[in-house]
Amino acid sequence: MAIYEVESWFPLQGKEAEHDAAMKDFLQWVNAHRSLFKEWKSLRYFIREIAGSSSGRHFIVWEYDDLASFEAYKKRRRDYPGPFAEYKLHDPYHLGVMDHRNMELEIWYEDHRALWLT
Repeated sequence: MAIYEVESWFPLQGKEAEHDAAMKDFLQWVNAHRSLFKEWKSLRYFIREIAGSSSGRHFIVWEYDDLASFEAYKKRRRDYPGPFAEYKLHDPYHLGVMDHRNMELEIWYEDHRALWLT
């Protein structure tokens, strides 16, 4: 059963351009170092545009094959050892461009997949 880790936030006001550049750099760096992320089935980035206060919220979605893959990655990356030290340098979370006061983290999992329309 696939597991989805969903993180959402708003860019810091006045840092929107820096945020956009940091996200592009992060995604490019991850793509160039794909071998570090063997547990990730996919990584996706979205921006929500709707009426109301949630418009402009940014989302990143990590997909894992299962809970064991999710946990293995988190354990391997904990404290950013070895090559993950460089990863941390490219992670916008640590670059002062995200408003951490309104960040949300969710875990989604599949249910009744056999009944989905795909």
